[in-house]
Formats: sequence, structure tokens, C-alpha cells
Amino acid sequence: MYVRPLSEEPPVSDPVTLAIATAAATGAATKLGDKVTEGTVALIRRLAEALTQRFGQDPEAQNALVAARFEGPEQQKAIATVAERLHRAEEDDPRIRDIMARLRPEVSQEGDGAVSNRIHGNVSGNARVYQGRDFHGDIRL
Repeated sequence: MYVRPLSEEPPVSDPVTLAIATAAATGAATKLGDKVTEGTVALIRRLAEALTQRFGQDPEAQNALVAARFEGPEQQKAIATVAERLHRAEEDDPRIRDIMARLRPEVSQEGDGAVSNRIHGNVSGNARVYQGRDFHGDIRL
């Protein structure tokens, strides 16, 4: 059996699946946004347990779950691998499909105008960060 090293890029998942995979793999439901309810946190925990059981016979997925918990250069690749495996599991496993169906509306940010900005590294001195959405026309900084 070929096990893809985490250094190889897995396919990109949709943003909602990626957000749910991040929360389930890292145990940080707060990464889903400000509107996280206790019910959402409970669903994320159920999903994390289901994924741990499902990934029991999949070394790559197991490695990705572990690597996703630790910040570092491999974390994003690991989370992408978890998201890819989550997508596959959602197609095959009715329990995971049910949890995902209940989580998607909680996580989906369609239409709310949300903008997300992640900064990796040190921002200091003369460095500036600009964030915006739906620009129409020229932008001069």
C-alpha cells in the first residue's frame, strides 16, 4: 500500500469541509467562527471520534490527524489530507454524513459577507496588513 507523505499536496477541499476538518483535527471549534454553539462543539467532538475510528486502518489519515494538532510547516498539508479523507468518509459512512449534514449549515458563511485573513509570521515595524472584499475598480496603496 502506498502512503503519500504529508509533503505531497492532497487535493483541495471546499472551504466548509476544510473548516470542519480543521476544527475536528485540532480540537479547536473556535476556528469555525464567533457563532459557535455548544451543540456545534458537541458535533465536532462526535465527528473527531468518528474520524479517529474510521482512520484506524489508514496510516496516512492517522498521521495527518496527529500532524494537524501541531502548528508548524506540515500542519496545513495535514489538515488538507484530513479534509480529503473526511470528504471520502462523508460519501461512504452514514454516521459521518449525518454529522456533516448537521454541521454544514452551522459553518457555512455564504451570504454573510465574512472575510477571513490569516497572517503567518511576524508583522512589525513598517509592515502593514490590508483586508478587503468585493473591490470594484482600482486600488492604490
